[in-house]
Amino acid sequence: MTSAKRQNPTRFIPETGVIYANAGGGNFRCLRGGGYTATALMQNVSSGWTCLAHGIVRYEDGTIEWDYSTGGYFDQIEKAETRTRQRSLTNALLCCMI
Repeated sequence: MTSAKRQNPTRFIPETGVIYANAGGGNFRCLRGGGYTATALMQNVSSGWTCLAHGIVRYEDGTIEWDYSTGGYFDQIEKAETRTRQRSLTNALLCCMI
């Protein structure tokens, strides 16, 4: 039986910069929308996993998913920059506590 959130999918073109909840779990930021096709470069906001998503659909509850993805990779550069910013913030907080 199909769950309520998986009913009535419609083809969907994500908007660049917007974060979407994936029907299978996780949140994905659209790094580049696909213009007139239901294809977009999507990145998991917690892991940095980035892929080109093909055949994107949106369900009635607002969640999305896609038929398949290609060219997946972990964006280590962004993750390294995030760790550097986190360390800087931690160091600044520690200095304030002393």
